[in-house]
Amino acid sequence: MVGADTHTGLARREVLRGIALGALLPALGGLAAPLHAAELDAEGPGERETSAALLRQMFPHAAFAPAFYDEMAGRYLEELAARPEALAEHRRGLALLDASYIAPFAQLPAVIQRALVARVDQEPFFTAYLMRGAELVYRDARVWDALGYEGSSVEYGGYLDRGFDDIDWLPGAGEMQ
Repeated sequence: MVGADTHTGLARREVLRGIALGALLPALGGLAAPLHAAELDAEGPGERETSAALLRQMFPHAAFAPAFYDEMAGRYLEELAARPEALAEHRRGLALLDASYIAPFAQLPAVIQRALVARVDQEPFFTAYLMRGAELVYRDARVWDALGYEGSSVEYGGYLDRGFDDIDWLPGAGEMQ
């Protein structure tokens, strides 16, 4: 019993710490020095980590390891390398998440990350990353397996013989009253 009480106490402390930290962030944000254009254009040391953490907040699945999100973020950053304007906009957005807080975005607790995402979810970089990120994540066959999606059926003749004939939870046409 003592171990269970200690564990509960630790969990409560972690929650309270997250709430307190979340309450402090708006006040600390005003103390940060403004970023200059040169800082926004230079690749930050945690660009990939921040991109991966943001992708995990956008598409949270417990079944996916952090390495999966890191791989998807890497693919996105590789695509952006061919489009300097888009890359600069993405870096500007990452700077909004990383620059003025007590720790880099990727190192903050999930509850605080969600609050920060809510502050930037109307930014152009966010919309672009959300759209392309959804495509990168949900077109991966590993995700299909984890979510129970059988994949496209076009190459197998459609869905008629691949899924619609096994619905056993619907009543038959003559059984409905």
